[in-house]
Amino acid sequence: MKYVTFTDTEKIKMFDEIAGHFYNANFGQLSKADMELMMFNFYIRKMIDANKNADETIDYSKCSDYKISKDLGITQQRVRNMKVKNQLVNPIEFDWKKAFARLIKNARYDTATNKVIISIPDPNLYYEIENFMEEQGAYIEKQMNSKVLQMRAEYFIDLIVAAEPEEADRKAIIKQLKKELKSQNKDEKKFNEANIGKFLIENSADITTIVANLATVVSAGNPLFTSLTSLVK
Repeated sequence: MKYVTFTDTEKIKMFDEIAGHFYNANFGQLSKADMELMMFNFYIRKMIDANKNADETIDYSKCSDYKISKDLGITQQRVRNMKVKNQLVNPIEFDWKKAFARLIKNARYDTATNKVIISIPDPNLYYEIENFMEEQGAYIEKQMNSKVLQMRAEYFIDLIVAAEPEEADRKAIIKQLKKELKSQNKDEKKFNEANIGKFLIENSADITTIVANLATVVSAGNPLFTSLTSLVK
């Protein structure tokens, strides 16, 4: 293998786990698919641990589907399928908001449509973002390329609010949003906190001005806001 190297200690631990599926009066009960998934789990966890950024997010450029496919001798599509299956069976904890924020610097913002277009290299990260959007009553526009995510910039406000860990900070953002909407002659009384992006779109709010005026209330450590500001300014 070119991109992953296991230590002798790790190899011993891996063998013990494999042996546990054979030498406890259960020889031959582990299916080929389960064995392959176990080996993939060993591999992907090692690769992730060896390629993390300073903020503990994954460096996707060093963990690409292409590199994994070359290392394992399987197609990139099978790599993506294995990633999804492994996350269901052997969940790997990660902060998807931070991971998403790191990728926004490579996004493109279409001022004519207010849409953000961004490549999401990991399928599990894509599904986390998609799930959050659906919970907010929003949606992601499906593309032929399954790695490309396209969404309205207004929906990023939902993400920014969700990224604030403190309830007081989230309320401060909502208060500032209502103030800004009032200044734009929008009916802030009909403001829906559960579907912020949808409300902003339906009322044709000026997203660039809103983002600029939220800077005074959004916490400095909010990764999504910092990224969105640089994108739409």
